[in-house]
Amino acid sequence: MRWMTRGMLLSSLLLLGACASQTGVSEEFDRSVKSYNKMVRWHEIESAGTTYLDPDLQPDFLRQAAALKKRGLSVTDFRILSSTYIPEKKTGEVLTEFDYFILPSNRIKTITYRQIWMYQENSKSWKLKSALPLFE
Repeated sequence: MRWMTRGMLLSSLLLLGACASQTGVSEEFDRSVKSYNKMVRWHEIESAGTTYLDPDLQPDFLRQAAALKKRGLSVTDFRILSSTYIPEKKTGEVLTEFDYFILPSNRIKTITYRQIWMYQENSKSWKLKSALPLFE
């Protein structure tokens, strides 16, 4: 009886630890998504890319960011429309909208931006797997 009680206690502790770990990963997902999108909004696209983008995608992302900066892109606002975290796959999908203009025009346009995120176990961080949208 004593062994069964200890076994149940150990199982409960392991389950509790697993739930706490999932909560931490979920909260980190939310923080990463918000931080990345704020960085894009506040003209820190290059920093957003080097901080949150998958390393394999960074060279193309940074070239695109430099081209947008040269064209005079100004993001005026963003909204997170939906955010879905899939614990089993340690992935997330985010749908955002960005309001922007490109100089010399002052006409505000809106673009929808679908972001795919993956949790990297080795670095314990979330990395974006999506390129920037086509700001036209």
